[in-house]
Amino acid sequence: MKVLVLNHNQENFGTYYRCLFHSRHLARRGHEVLMLCASGSTLDPLIRTKELEKGLKIMTLPRVKYGQYFSGQMARSLPALAQVLFGDYEVCHAFTVAQPQIAYPAWAARRLRGKRLIVDWDDLWGGGFAEAHAGLISRVLGWHERYFLQPAHHITYVSKKIGDEIEKAAERYPAIARIPKTLIPNGANTEGIRPLDQQACRRQLGIDPQAKILVSMANTYTESLQLMLEAFLLALETEPELKLYLVGEAPIPEAYQDLFQKVQHRTVRVGKVPFAQVPFYLGAADALVLPMEDNPIEEARFPMRFGDYLASGRPVVSNAVGEVKRYLNEYEAGLVSPPSDPKGLAENLVKVVQDPELARQCGARARALAEGPLNWDQVIDQVERIYRGEKG
Repeated sequence: MKVLVLNHNQENFGTYYRCLFHSRHLARRGHEVLMLCASGSTLDPLIRTKELEKGLKIMTLPRVKYGQYFSGQMARSLPALAQVLFGDYEVCHAFTVAQPQIAYPAWAARRLRGKRLIVDWDDLWGGGFAEAHAGLISRVLGWHERYFLQPAHHITYVSKKIGDEIEKAAERYPAIARIPKTLIPNGANTEGIRPLDQQACRRQLGIDPQAKILVSMANTYTESLQLMLEAFLLALETEPELKLYLVGEAPIPEAYQDLFQKVQHRTVRVGKVPFAQVPFYLGAADALVLPMEDNPIEEARFPMRFGDYLASGRPVVSNAVGEVKRYLNEYEAGLVSPPSDPKGLAENLVKVVQDPELARQCGARARALAEGPLNWDQVIDQVERIYRGEKG
């Protein structure tokens, strides 16, 4: 089957990874996949196509970043529309129709080409991310997000929260109620990240074999950073030798600098690392920290790094909401505290660090979850059925 995947994000950011893992696993099953995304460069006026592996090509579209949020999105509508109108494909899987550069090509795939259209909803824009924009832009994104569900043959979504939003949208647009819908979680990268010997990981990274290590991996933090730092500060009162490793390029905002200064002596800012090193940092940890916020955006999303944490076989400690909370509680793959409670998060961090057997059990259940319900092969089984027009 020939599949066209439409993604609004630039390379190596956000929904790009959800699209990439879908596309990669489809290609390995013999499908031919062309995935469209924005260039990873801040200034790239060209359209480029590269083959990532057999059956999977990525076409990067021009990107000219000229503001915090704007990078020529509407200009990318034209090459995307050209690919939809003249390209060779049987199924179009459109991710994030909140973005007009995805919504209109997706509409054209169904209405003008008569192709099978799958619309995926994996982040909350209306009432969520769109609130960061001016009022008119926020309303436009929220409207696109719901209105352009209607052309779909099937709707896929990433969380119960978004499923609820789809039901609300159906009250306004009754056609949505008649469209089949399937929750498709983000899978875990069990091939790229495996359980590793903790001491071997520490030798690889030059970390003290006796140290008590927490690892948090992210490229962006918002208010969840404050809660994590507050929890770490409290945890240091009980475990003063704890160290927190921050893996990723996330900056510390000015608003949190005073708080960060209080824990800086026990914090290692690793920065961005090649993916080949990520499993070593995860494997070196006594616990993996996943801070979240108690808001609609966090409740709706399914962080890709959650799957990486699970795949590593290390215990996850989080003040989780949404799907992360549901999976951690249901499969006992980690410790969960209330979303706005730094003291509860601190207590769980100390608990798992002080109890190696608890850490081992949580880690084993985390890996079992990654290999089971969140295995990408199982996820793609559902996607293939949807492409064939069967019940997901």
